[in-house]
Amino acid sequence: MIMKKTTLLVIILFIFFGCKKEVEDAFTFDSLVLSSAGLDEDNSIKFTNSDTVFFQRRYPGPTENFYAVIANDQKIKLKKQLQRLNLKKFKSEYTQENLCDGGASLINISINGKTKSIFIYGHVAPEKLYTFIDSLGTFKKNLKFRTTKQVIDFGDLNAILPPPPPPLKTKTK
Repeated sequence: MIMKKTTLLVIILFIFFGCKKEVEDAFTFDSLVLSSAGLDEDNSIKFTNSDTVFFQRRYPGPTENFYAVIANDQKIKLKKQLQRLNLKKFKSEYTQENLCDGGASLINISINGKTKSIFIYGHVAPEKLYTFIDSLGTFKKNLKFRTTKQVIDFGDLNAILPPPPPPLKTKTK
């Protein structure tokens, strides 16, 4: 009887603790969005806590949405890169004064319902941020995107989107 109880206890412990596997490739964030805007581009790429990556091109051309699947090895690489970078330590805005028509980037990271935004305009942010932004561009180039009609929420992009055009003036009599 004692042997049966011991065996049963060992099996139960094995089920609860032996099968628990830490997911190495899981991101530590809910979503990570990088938006870029300049004279020749306006787009956003969104990494989610799954293997799907979304991309929206707003300029040039009409707005289009795309998706791709990220491989596990790329996911692990990106996760390690984010852990080394620690976006929490950066200010929320880096703006170069007296700059017109410069390139802008917006990083939005959401973790457990809390969002951290980093807006960059010009070339005054720490070099680590530019390196990170370039690496996300490399991730994007290595993915095979397909068009989708799905509506994708890229978060608050007001800081990076151009303002709407002024209303047309109508002739009054």
